[in-house]
Amino acid sequence: MGLLKRAILRVLVNIVALFVCQEVLNYLFSDFYLSSDLKRVIIFAVILAGINLLIKPVLKILFLPLIWITLGLFSLIINIFLLKFANFLYPTITIHSFSSWLLASIIVSLFNLLIYL
Repeated sequence: MGLLKRAILRVLVNIVALFVCQEVLNYLFSDFYLSSDLKRVIIFAVILAGINLLIKPVLKILFLPLIWITLGLFSLIINIFLLKFANFLYPTITIHSFSSWLLASIIVSLFNLLIYL
């Protein structure tokens, strides 16, 4: 698959993951707010895909011993940080509780895992 097709697929998967997060987290906790403007959601998905492509591998290599010690659970902390960093760069989502950040990062990670299957 070409690089451009893979990048577009990542963005589309992130858009779907964000909308799934909105539905699931609003049903469970009622504290996940996604911008209603589709253009903002697409830009946020592009930023998140870029961060996952460029920064996530570096962080995983840097924290590899910690990931091994925690049997992979530290990857969730990395995913939360990357989601918060993307939101810092382009504020599109509002989440109030740590449990919602954790569940949102798990949902986005599961959707991004689908790309590699």
